[in-house]
Amino acid sequence: MRKVSVLCVLLIMAMPLVAQKAKHFKASTKVGPEIAPFVGTWKLVSSTQRLPDGTIKPYSFGPHAVGMLMYDATGHMCVQVMNPDRPQWKDPDHPAAEEVRTSLDGFGGYCGRFTVDVEKHTLTHLPDVSFDPNITSKPSPRNYTFGGDRLIYDGTDNTDGVETHWTMTWERVQ
Repeated sequence: MRKVSVLCVLLIMAMPLVAQKAKHFKASTKVGPEIAPFVGTWKLVSSTQRLPDGTIKPYSFGPHAVGMLMYDATGHMCVQVMNPDRPQWKDPDHPAAEEVRTSLDGFGGYCGRFTVDVEKHTLTHLPDVSFDPNITSKPSPRNYTFGGDRLIYDGTDNTDGVETHWTMTWERVQ
């Protein structure tokens, strides 16, 4: 009985400390209804790029690109995309520099917040954490449309001074 009494006194004494620490945590709040169609998990179905001459080719992650994209109701998101055809490392504990470079070239991902402009049909990712340090904290807008259980993004890319048009199609998992 004495152990229970001591435990109760310790818990009562600790409550102000717990309350003080708890006020530093921001409670998640729901955002507007414009994000509801995005909420859930999506898998990559296709990823293509149209060159100025009209040629269509795989966009960034090879012809068999795979990826997962998740949006939640508080306005947070996370995406990972990779080329599954990347060669495996000969020695997983000590990959060669070229093996590491090849792995990095075929992978991308970031997590952060997102906003939706329903009138303009644009969705903007705001990466807080990114595999690519050059996109952290930089808005990444894209056009969007829905078709059944599919979410289609498109936009332009200006790599090496050549503007191309890319499209990524995602299918709802849940």
